[in-house]
Amino acid sequence: MATELFTLKGKTAVLTGAARGLGLTFATALASVNCNLAVLDILSEPSPSLLALRDYHGIKLEYYRTDIASRPEVTAAVEKIEVDFGRIDININAAGVVMDEPFLTTTDQNIERTLAVNFTGSFLVAQACANSMVTRYKSVHGSETAAQPTTGTIIFIASIATYIASSVQQISCYTASKAAIKGLVKPMAMELAPYGIRVNSLSPGYMMTDMMRGLQEQQPQLVDQFEKETLFGRIGMPEELKGTILYLCCDRASGWYTGQDLLVDGGASTWKHPANLVSS
Repeated sequence: MATELFTLKGKTAVLTGAARGLGLTFATALASVNCNLAVLDILSEPSPSLLALRDYHGIKLEYYRTDIASRPEVTAAVEKIEVDFGRIDININAAGVVMDEPFLTTTDQNIERTLAVNFTGSFLVAQACANSMVTRYKSVHGSETAAQPTTGTIIFIASIATYIASSVQQISCYTASKAAIKGLVKPMAMELAPYGIRVNSLSPGYMMTDMMRGLQEQQPQLVDQFEKETLFGRIGMPEELKGTILYLCCDRASGWYTGQDLLVDGGASTWKHPANLVSS
């Protein structure tokens, strides 16, 4: 029964930011259930770990170097994916950047780059993939938009930062960009539901990504604080999100789930962290 719930054999997922980090973790999870992968990323070459998924799982995997903040590049990439794979069933928008910078001195460069990648890029890729899904829906059902089986699913990657402000990081620009992503979910879910498309977001908590490991070396006290803020006293491992992303992608598991944000944070947002008491 579990195998039937979590299978994506024959389906195609378009992922952004999967050349490394959480995006690579998501790609690994999807490949493990036989999902074909089309990866968009700005890096000239993806991680060898990503390319290894092709042979290890016997799936189709193609890498498209793309600036997701550029509409022409996104359009060209998605059109190529339609030719190469024949269909798009899933879109996961995991590309993201973050810069620790005080709000009062946040630079234009930070604002422009963060919004371009985290919001505009996610919007453009989701829009292009949704149009592809709608076209496929209409080819099967015509103009009819009655209750039909799920045509596709779109997932945005938001953040715990939209739930609680960090006392050890100054990331107002990043947080605003992720809040904007979450703001897309409900209206998109409403607009795309008639075509059988589900739209959700996933908000991870503090995860031990390559970026977090870099912080651990440069600012160990920062990571120590993150650990103290979770109920389990540790940073989450990327592998602990594999089941979550599969749940969101697999129609048999989450076909009734749309328009929502799923927070997976080790309990960090559920309690009031102990504060230092200052005696009067």
